[in-house]
Amino acid sequence: MAAISLIAGSVLGWLCAAAALLTGALASTALIVFLTTSLGFAATTLYVASLRIQTNT
Repeated sequence: MAAISLIAGSVLGWLCAAAALLTGALASTALIVFLTTSLGFAATTLYVASLRIQTNT
């Protein structure tokens, strides 16, 4: 589950960073967008997964 979450977050992060670069944002802004999106998605997914594990036991 954690690996899938990190991969999906990374893909979303790359897409958001590419969109930021295409709209004329600086590379540093695209990097911030990439890190925020990928880490945020991964953290959210893992948090929800941990809640599901706690309620199933």
